[in-house]
Amino acid sequence: MVPGASKDKFVVNVDVPSSGFLVVEGFININGTTDIMLTRSSGLDSPQYIPEPAAQVDVQSNNGNMYPLTENYTGHYSIYSLSADPSLQYRLHIKTSNGREYLSEYSEVKITPPIDSLNWTAGSDAVNIYVSTHDAQSNPGYYQWQFEETWEYHAAYNSGMEYRNGSLIFRPDSEEIYSCWRSDLSTSIIIANTEKLTSNTVYQYPLTTIPYNSTDKLVYRYSILVKQVALTKDWYEWNQKVKRNTEQLGTIFDAQPSETGGNIHCTTDPAENVIGFIGTTTQTEKRIFIDRLQLPPVNVFTGYEYCAERRVSTIPDSLFEKFNNGFNIPISPIYNGPSMIGVYYSGFDCVDCQLKGGTLTKPTFWK
Repeated sequence: MVPGASKDKFVVNVDVPSSGFLVVEGFININGTTDIMLTRSSGLDSPQYIPEPAAQVDVQSNNGNMYPLTENYTGHYSIYSLSADPSLQYRLHIKTSNGREYLSEYSEVKITPPIDSLNWTAGSDAVNIYVSTHDAQSNPGYYQWQFEETWEYHAAYNSGMEYRNGSLIFRPDSEEIYSCWRSDLSTSIIIANTEKLTSNTVYQYPLTTIPYNSTDKLVYRYSILVKQVALTKDWYEWNQKVKRNTEQLGTIFDAQPSETGGNIHCTTDPAENVIGFIGTTTQTEKRIFIDRLQLPPVNVFTGYEYCAERRVSTIPDSLFEKFNNGFNIPISPIYNGPSMIGVYYSGFDCVDCQLKGGTLTKPTFWK
């Protein structure tokens, strides 16, 4: 920018209907759960999540079979298993509560190969996770990955006591608040192709990086479940456009915005724009665990670096002052011979692991 030059506000001229565009996310999965999310787009100046409820959603095959989906929660529709024939073609049909109907184009079924391996390397500042796969039946290949991370973490202190009804009592094991598990879903579009390779092999493709100094994912035990799907070329290219438009814009050197379009059309009003691409595929997955003891001797962020343990006597007024407001939680007793003369305590956010967004329920897959 020239020094002293003024800046004018740039207004994007996009003709958006008052109800927003229908956005369709997901894919038809013939060997597992088909999950479809319906939402409405919102203005760029005030982005918000607007689910599309009470729609009729079904999968249709080109031989006339129909598989209805169920709305599990607002705007989210699913069916556990289609028991579908992979030699057929499939499309998605939607009828919204206002009577408008939408169809995706028929798509062939892509058979996804297994994930060969999930590997990780521990660097000086982060752990890097990679995926490898290959398919001898198809060349070139187009792939997309999503993942779910789950990690176990512990509070700064393990509280064995409670302050209840003006008294100190020992906490039952069934009510411990020390160990938690938390999960996150991937949000970026992770895709790759083998067009320029001599074989349909993806080797050590980078999935995610976990830094030591800004997340508690590696503080105790970490697991990642990676889900892989094979895409058609046009499905891959659509994801590539969406990725450019959502993740690679920001400077004059970045790719310029492009209309994403998709393969879904409104049959009641062909002029209506719809955002989304529905393909048909199978899904394969693989999970690995990483233990803290497998990492090099580095400092890992815990989120409890500021916590401190303090002492208070068992004088009733002192206990009331420290614990009645709920800001502090007793940890363990202090004895003088057989007599309890005080307790160690700390702030509730240093003792109750749930306050960092986790749950006390151990996942069923946790080893």
